[in-house]
Amino acid sequence: MPTAHSTAVPLPDSLNAALQAHFERTRDFFSKLGTASPEAIILGGGYGRGEGGIATDAQGAPAFFNDLDYFIFTSKPNDPSLNEAVHRWERDESAILGIDVEGKCLPQSDLDATPGSMMFYDLVSAHTQVMGREHYLEPYLPLAQADQIATIEATRLLWNRGSGLFFAKADLAAGKNLSIVHRNQAKAKLALGDALLTIRGKYRPYVRERQQQLQSEVGIDPRIIALHQEGTAFKLKPTSTPHLEELQTTQGLLTEIWRACFLEVESKRLGQTFHKPTDYTQYRGQLFPETNMGRNLLLALRDQLKRGGHLAPSYDYPRGALQRALLSLLSEPTDFHAASKFMRISLKDLSTAAQQYTRWWSFYS
Repeated sequence: MPTAHSTAVPLPDSLNAALQAHFERTRDFFSKLGTASPEAIILGGGYGRGEGGIATDAQGAPAFFNDLDYFIFTSKPNDPSLNEAVHRWERDESAILGIDVEGKCLPQSDLDATPGSMMFYDLVSAHTQVMGREHYLEPYLPLAQADQIATIEATRLLWNRGSGLFFAKADLAAGKNLSIVHRNQAKAKLALGDALLTIRGKYRPYVRERQQQLQSEVGIDPRIIALHQEGTAFKLKPTSTPHLEELQTTQGLLTEIWRACFLEVESKRLGQTFHKPTDYTQYRGQLFPETNMGRNLLLALRDQLKRGGHLAPSYDYPRGALQRALLSLLSEPTDFHAASKFMRISLKDLSTAAQQYTRWWSFYS
């Protein structure tokens, strides 16, 4: 059942009642599946840790804000009857709660291969078990160690949030989707500090713990600490969308700090020194040296045949090209020439770049 912790933020009575009713419906629904019934259902994410966002609806009442992200453990993750049931449950519960309810089916054995991932650490350290054998994840607790989270997890986090900043840049230029821009910026504010804690082995599962840890760290840019504090506040209690001018100012500051933070993380991961973005984008080595060059060339060939193009350099894992392109797209002014080289297609404006980047990002994120 719920994992208790002193930093958890209690939900208002109305939301807590809605969540508990949702848990009851979930247990009732899946327990009726017979042989297709899962071994355990675990709620991860913010609400699973007891720190989901508490928004305010149009009438001024408390409202859910984040998605509900479930891990559905089963020995038969590809069972058609279970997957059909999960889709029905996702649809029905999303409609009832007014937020996205999503479930990922996987065997418990998948956890054996992921102890170095941030997902594994977050899930095992703090979650709510809704159904299944009591303390289902307890055997994995000894493996959930902050200093064992791989450095590449910090890279992945910053790349994802940096991609969000690029989408925000394109939206700001068009003056649209400002609420999404605000949300992407808030996520980036958290990611900067979280990534630096990760490469120092100091990451924590609860956001307010991470904020406290950041404040005690030596050598952290005070702006990153302040931004993390703002991101923490937004995560727990989302704020209304600022005016366009304020979002643009925030975008400039965040992008500048993101670039420096990303280069610091990548310098540590790759054992190279990247002083400026062009040191990284023009780096002749593999950004993913653990991948096989021959296999990467085959991926490029497959992409060319099935997707009508491929990313460059083709000897590296395709995500490397996207990371190089991202730094070019987040530069000021935007370096469309360099980004076009990595994405092997002419990019002349932010709208076209965002469309092409989104396309490849969906394949390799």
